[in-house]
Amino acid sequence: MVKKVIVLLLMVLLLVVSPLVGCSSSSGGVTNPIGLVPKQANMVGQADLSKILQDKDLTGIYDKVPKNATYPQTFDDALTQLKDQYNIDLNSFQEGIFFVDVSGSTDQGNYSGVIVEGTFNKSDLIAAIQSEAGVQLSTLKYKDYEIYTDEFEETAIAFLSNTTFVIGAMQPVKDVIDVKKGDAKALGGEVLDTYNKLGDALIKVAVAVPPGMAEGNLGQSASQVLGNLSAFDKVKTVGMTVSKNEDSVALNVKLCCADSDSAQSIEDSINGLIGFMGLIMSMSGDQEQNQALDTLLNKVEVSRSDSCVNVSLSMTVAEIEDLIQSSNQSA
Repeated sequence: MVKKVIVLLLMVLLLVVSPLVGCSSSSGGVTNPIGLVPKQANMVGQADLSKILQDKDLTGIYDKVPKNATYPQTFDDALTQLKDQYNIDLNSFQEGIFFVDVSGSTDQGNYSGVIVEGTFNKSDLIAAIQSEAGVQLSTLKYKDYEIYTDEFEETAIAFLSNTTFVIGAMQPVKDVIDVKKGDAKALGGEVLDTYNKLGDALIKVAVAVPPGMAEGNLGQSASQVLGNLSAFDKVKTVGMTVSKNEDSVALNVKLCCADSDSAQSIEDSINGLIGFMGLIMSMSGDQEQNQALDTLLNKVEVSRSDSCVNVSLSMTVAEIEDLIQSSNQSA
């Protein structure tokens, strides 16, 4: 259900970056959503929904992305459908803060949530979620807040103010409420420090990498495709930003290690992975796709500064659209 709801509220945003009026009954205000993220999270990110959805270059990419016939085929159609079917104006959402425990160490299993800030009508939003997910939501009281949930109480949504709500698994939603009430600590430490250093961006993500991540399920899955990833166990934090300057979109990733020797190993591993991907690509018979991916790989820049490795990629909107069309034609 979480995936369906997030698709409902943010599908335009998600599709844009994959290559890449009313009020609620709650009162009060939340001036800094990042201050509501629970300390249990070790990944946090922000999407500036307002800037993304108002940028015609970025929203135009949506039209080029291959889509199932059940999805709106243009960005304007997507906005119209949300408005007509659910009375939801996607442009009224200003900011999304998402948080996750990527270590999978919590007793509750999936630990993730999204805090959304904007203008919305609570009744319309609940009705839309029920319609899209095909369920009837019930309510339970938790510390003066109403939590709307499914019959198994696995997924939850709570309205924190007349401009802010949180949606996710039940425990992280309760934890956000605890933070707002002052009964629990908010996010801090390395992940918050990394996040704060990222500055302004359309999208930014910070991760405090749990020990042994490269040996976990995610690392094992990736290593089947990319080879030995043991060097990445030396990474302590990762910061990522997606920004736009005129007609260019830039992706920047900074991986920071415990020492410069580890950073050198990471730099060598990344360059090796790029070379490996180029070799695999050269073995493919799809020349058009090969050329597009070769152009992409050649734009990747890798550098090192002391104990941090920087990976950057900048492409024009036209180049992104060409890459999408090339991938679509060869699919």
